[in-house]
Amino acid sequence: MNTFNLRISKLLLVVFAFTTLACEDNESGVELIGLEARFTTELNLRTVSFNNISNDATSYLWDFGDGTSSILLNPIKTYQNGTYTVSLTAFNDNGDADVFEKTLIIDVAICDDEMAENIDPANGNINWTFLSTDSTATFDAFGNIGGSIVANPYFENDTNTSCNVYKYEKISGCETWSGVGVELNTALDFSVSNADKVFKMKVFAENQLTEVTLRLERLPFPNTEPSHDRVATITQLGQWQELTFDFSDVNTGTYKSMIIYFERNAPCDGDVYYFDDILQQ
Repeated sequence: MNTFNLRISKLLLVVFAFTTLACEDNESGVELIGLEARFTTELNLRTVSFNNISNDATSYLWDFGDGTSSILLNPIKTYQNGTYTVSLTAFNDNGDADVFEKTLIIDVAICDDEMAENIDPANGNINWTFLSTDSTATFDAFGNIGGSIVANPYFENDTNTSCNVYKYEKISGCETWSGVGVELNTALDFSVSNADKVFKMKVFAENQLTEVTLRLERLPFPNTEPSHDRVATITQLGQWQELTFDFSDVNTGTYKSMIIYFERNAPCDGDVYYFDDILQQ
């Protein structure tokens, strides 16, 4: 009789231990018993897909940690960079609730789409952001260099997170006088007393520090005169920086042609530069 009781006690102990383990360990693969809130996440850039794996629940309330919420089963949420505590409250039919929390750290560098652009002085000051990639918004390369609007390969730099920039490549064998230029739809008029004559431009040098020349001409070649050049120097490799070109002392004339040179009058050896955000102010 004592032997039988001992065997029954051991069996009950094993069953109790298994039941306790099953209730506490959801992530081990053991099936849950009772109400429990739980979720997993998948991150794609700044977008989080929430996978609800709660047990014995019939409704849900998500708090995304940024002041927004949802009652969907498996919501998808796009965040800004930051740290967020996300909570899921799971309810059953009896009105019971269980809460599960998880901290998300979003730190993903992505480029910023431009919101505005003005490439025609008739509409106000120039704000050339390469918002558009069509032929009317680009500069024309001359002298056998490479020039085109491209996706910004260095948008993680805080100085310029734009999605689109202009790539300027001094292809080996190009002419020393090569550059890029554009004929503006409307001429800049510096004879107007309140004309803004300072230009800012963001630039990036991959492998060669150099001077950058911004040239304003009356008309495209050959009717260029009068013309005015302003020169600024790139001082950092591998970093976006903003240069300033000041034409404040030019008080006469109209200028319909804008030319940009990197390494003007220097041999072409494959150096690559980028520029963006030409702003008249």
